[in-house]
Amino acid sequence: MNANTNTPEAIAKLLTSAAQRLDGRTVAALRQARNVALQRQSLSRSVSLSTGHGMHWLMPHSANQWAATAILLVATVVGGLNYWQHTQEHELVHLDIAILTDDLPLEVFVD
Repeated sequence: MNANTNTPEAIAKLLTSAAQRLDGRTVAALRQARNVALQRQSLSRSVSLSTGHGMHWLMPHSANQWAATAILLVATVVGGLNYWQHTQEHELVHLDIAILTDDLPLEVFVD
């Protein structure tokens, strides 16, 4: 192929000339196949919209995906609990230091 046949216009001309050489029965069969394909596409599109399959890809499908999801969930919960515990310990350490150095205001002891 030379450089001129790679342009969209050249390809369109080649397809048009090839289509003009087809006999009537072939053109009718191609037209019918196109209509059937369009009908099937519109049916599958309307079914997918009505059944809510748009979010289907979010759910795990295989056992490995379920296991990975469970591991991720457990890791998130454990990480969150560890962070909360560390924060609580950090606050207690600062409170202990403040008590030992007498840096607390008197309102803390009145409670």
